[in-house]
Amino acid sequence: MDQGIYTAAAGAIGMEARLNIISNNIANINTIGFKKDDISFEEFERLLDTYTLAEGQYKRIPIDVIAEEGHIDKTQGPVRHTGNPLDLAIIGKGFFVVKTPKGMRYTRAGNFHISLDGLLVDINGNAVQGEGGDIALEQGKVIISPDGDIKENGASIDKLKIVDIPSQYLVKEGKNLFNIRKGGTPIPVHIPSISQGNLEMSNVEAVKEMVGLITTQRAYESFQKVIKTFKDTYSMSIRDIGTLA
Repeated sequence: MDQGIYTAAAGAIGMEARLNIISNNIANINTIGFKKDDISFEEFERLLDTYTLAEGQYKRIPIDVIAEEGHIDKTQGPVRHTGNPLDLAIIGKGFFVVKTPKGMRYTRAGNFHISLDGLLVDINGNAVQGEGGDIALEQGKVIISPDGDIKENGASIDKLKIVDIPSQYLVKEGKNLFNIRKGGTPIPVHIPSISQGNLEMSNVEAVKEMVGLITTQRAYESFQKVIKTFKDTYSMSIRDIGTLA
């Protein structure tokens, strides 16, 4: 079968993967602390069967494109003022650390509250971690300084545990939480920048994503048309070749 249909199919598969990522980004445009995903492509090369004596080597030609593993865009999202003292935004690098049933996880979503047990927790009920572990609070006035120090009614409670994670080791786990790939290690951020009474919003740019959605959809449809053209040509050849005199 002609290589062209495989190349067109590879292009369609790549565009489908990109469509899925863009759709997910758009769906989370209002998700607090959400970090958008992106995807890149690379050429897939094949060695020609014939050995080229002039060049003294087998010749490589690009025949397909394949989607590389998606990566997470850690760009800072816009900050929205809420006035809630338990709403926190990290300005710059870093992640909040929360304790889940599966172990420590990481998030940029700082919409916290006090649980019935008196602990500072995230929207999923996971305990936010300080340098001393779980952060216990009452119903007093909470002041959190830009470097993460927590005071309640003037008394020092703890300091927020903020860590950074290299992009190549960062992986999404659902519920706006991140985990670390094997081989990665969280790096403590000793002097973070915390903004109390604010929330970091999603870093998804609506216009940019919509333009990407439209262009990707058109590219996907073009690849489908190419595939159909090849299929129609093959069908015609099979049907008509036997009728030639």
